[in-house]
Amino acid sequence: MSNRSAPAQTMDPRPSPLVHDSQQAPRRFEVIQGGEEARSAAEKGRAMLRAAVEERLLQVLKDVHGRLAAFLKNPGRLGVVNLPLVLSESSLTYELWKGPASNPEYRAQMVAMMGAAPNADDASLVGELMAEVHQAFVDFQKGRPGSDARKQYEEVLQGFELANVLPIVPGHDTGPMLAELARLGITPEKDFSRSLLVVPQVVAVGLSPEEGSTSQVVIAGLTVLQLCNLVAHLRNLNPLLSNRQVRQLLVLSATDLKKAIRKSMGQAEVDLVQDLARQLLRLQVVELLFV
Repeated sequence: MSNRSAPAQTMDPRPSPLVHDSQQAPRRFEVIQGGEEARSAAEKGRAMLRAAVEERLLQVLKDVHGRLAAFLKNPGRLGVVNLPLVLSESSLTYELWKGPASNPEYRAQMVAMMGAAPNADDASLVGELMAEVHQAFVDFQKGRPGSDARKQYEEVLQGFELANVLPIVPGHDTGPMLAELARLGITPEKDFSRSLLVVPQVVAVGLSPEEGSTSQVVIAGLTVLQLCNLVAHLRNLNPLLSNRQVRQLLVLSATDLKKAIRKSMGQAEVDLVQDLARQLLRLQVVELLFV
């Protein structure tokens, strides 16, 4: 891949944090001790937590939509944009857990909020927290605000199709929450780290090549930045490429046709996709000559 390609543009949504930083006064949740009142208070606390997660999801999707719409007004000439944000159960679980993990006072408040046993270990508490975050994601995607926000996000991405600008996103969160789960001996579901921003209009960088489908292009073996620079270079080699054609070329180069399996992108696959872009350009030029 040529080193002369300009670096791909990066869009950084920079959403505000879900939880307060460690220097701010923590929010207090009062739990009345004893039987039914304690259970009722715990249910209320968990409902508040889920509501906070849903509000966070809505906030980020609206923010991403606004920034994508603003970017479209001046998309540049590279034909690719790096959207580095990951919106996953794992990333939001970490936002909620990082305070209690290091501060005993915050931890006690989370125990009270969730109605957990005072002597609950970290693994048990994190497991409960993961369950509540997961339910918040489910409720958000089923509810009207979530479905509307998702629809708006996908609609603005249609503008990127028309502008021939391909967004590249991380398919998964690989941050500190996964390391924390490994420390606690917890094996999460595979979708725990998957980003909600992965939709068919974007190309996602995955953890394994098998993640892709007929409608969703997922590339493994390259970083988001490497893939962005590769797409920019492909468009430099062949300015006639549409977003759909770029996705097709990436899938073709990352597929073992003899074995009918997906494979990771290495140097051989990078060389192949560049050659495919050149070949397609020759065909497109010939087609234009005879139109």
